Amino acid sequence: MKIISVRQRLYPALLLPLTFSPVLQAASAPNEQTMIVTATPQTVSELDTPAAVSVIEGEDMRLATPRVNLSESLTSVPGLQVQNRQNYAQDLQISIRGFGSRSAFGVRGIRLYVDGIPATMPDGQGQISNIDINSIQDVEVLRGPFSALYGNASGGVINVTTETGKQPPTLEASSYYGSYGSWRYGLKATGAMGDGTQPGDVDYTVSTTRFTTHGYRDHSGARKNLANAKLGVRLDDVSKLSLIFNSVDIKADDPGGLT
Repeated sequence: MKIISVRQRLYPALLLPLTFSPVLQAASAPNEQTMIVTATPQTVSELDTPAAVSVIEGEDMRLATPRVNLSESLTSVPGLQVQNRQNYAQDLQISIRGFGSRSAFGVRGIRLYVDGIPATMPDGQGQISNIDINSIQDVEVLRGPFSALYGNASGGVINVTTETGKQPPTLEASSYYGSYGSWRYGLKATGAMGDGTQPGDVDYTVSTTRFTTHGYRDHSGARKNLANAKLGVRLDDVSKLSLIFNSVDIKADDPGGLT
């Protein structure tokens, strides 16, 4: 009788490992979780970001004349050097913290964006001659290692955002006349139907500019025609369709270097 009683007591003890074995297997299984990191949906001031960022408003840029090159308003940005050689066939020479200073022409080592569209070619060279200052809303200059967020941009990023039309409709004309036969005139129209929050609301910005100059030396004349248009349509509460049109026509003489 004692042997039978002992066996009856041992059976529950032997069944314990079998009873808790699924729990142990579940605990030993790896618990994989997917973590998705996205950018903050809130607008953060450039002073609160850990990166070196400078923002130049379009209204401040248009206070400078003759509104032909970005060198007129970007020279005050720390770490950014813009050289205007008055050679419209080779564009400006831009460098950020030394990156791009060895480029003979064009912009290298710096990523350029206009309304989120890359203005830098796959080989790393970019041009800023197609940017119309009359239609700029703001320019963001990102310097340092944080520019890697935009891809192959060792020096930095220059992000240009054009104006979004709003009520009431406006029509603006501007002109400039300077030495060496330099002449610029432009026309810009902006407006919107609705406040931009309801489906079907439309906003538009259309700008055109023409610039001509004889140049300060022989064979340095240039003519540049720019046209930019931006049309936005609100589809629903969270979606908006934007259509962007850019056109540039430049005819410039290259006088070569001086010795």
